[in-house]
Amino acid sequence: MDKFVQKQLTQIAKKEEKFLQPKEQKASFKQLTDKVEEKIPDGLQEKLELAFYKGFQLVFEKGTVLIEKTYDKEDLYKEHQMHHYSFTELNRKKSYKKLKKQSGLRNLLNLGITTVEGTGLGIMGIGLPDIPIFIGVLLKGIYETALSYGVDYEQLEEQYFILLLIAAALADDEMKFARNQQVDEAILALHQGKKWSAEEVEEQMKQTAQVLATDMLCLKFIQGLPVVGAIGGAANVIYDKKILDYAELKYQKRYLLKLVN
Repeated sequence: MDKFVQKQLTQIAKKEEKFLQPKEQKASFKQLTDKVEEKIPDGLQEKLELAFYKGFQLVFEKGTVLIEKTYDKEDLYKEHQMHHYSFTELNRKKSYKKLKKQSGLRNLLNLGITTVEGTGLGIMGIGLPDIPIFIGVLLKGIYETALSYGVDYEQLEEQYFILLLIAAALADDEMKFARNQQVDEAILALHQGKKWSAEEVEEQMKQTAQVLATDMLCLKFIQGLPVVGAIGGAANVIYDKKILDYAELKYQKRYLLKLVN
């Protein structure tokens, strides 16, 4: 294996190891969430799961066209081709560094959009109705990351992969290792031409919706309260960053592994 590629994969492995380490919650934060959970009405978890599930359906089926109006897909593809040529034929270190930097800058911009969206709707006490917008902004970031590394997200198998990414990024400590392994297995399967059926994508959509609903339950409840909801809305950016950072890592890994396969 090329030494530079091996070095990058080793660095990614170290970041993955850090990601898999159990995260300790601060006692004060846990006390806050425990108090909020006591006030959450019965059935909100199920409503939230359904809202995320329907949100994914809506954005995947009809929202991608709107998302693509916020960037030039063809330009991003050409940019990747340029970096890829430079990486394989000219200066690997310089071109790869630039590729990661530009992808990171786009993610930073998308985090800014998420902050405005979540906080603005939170102030107005809008919780559940903002979910399709949250998903749209999140997918915009993932789509741009995918294009940066030469992946076209329109195929059914790429929707499946994106749903796996989101579920793994937000998995609790008990499921984190297994879900991360699922993503790695999917990367290898995609390189071998694996396809997933519409039914499999639908099932993964439900699983990812459940992960999101469970992890964001308290914050979405808070976001539904006028004024104080800004706290819950602002938290959207925390989730967005966590997912986009993880997606960046895995698309980097896909790109590098494709070079050696």
